[in-house]
Amino acid sequence: MEIDIESLRNDLKNDSLGAFYGGGFGGALIESFQIEKATPEELIKIADKMNINIEDYIVYDNNKRRR
Repeated sequence: MEIDIESLRNDLKNDSLGAFYGGGFGGALIESFQIEKATPEELIKIADKMNINIEDYIVYDNNKRRR
């Protein structure tokens, strides 16, 4: 199974920055920096913690995602 890690990274970062700018949650800004430097395995753990469906990021034939 191949996962589009960069799309996952971008979506996680955008979610964190949205929580920071929209809700003033300071911890989300720090989390966005951690997401930027995270390994693929760490990103999957973060996505799981945030209840993000990792299946939306599976790459199928011809490098196309299901989403």
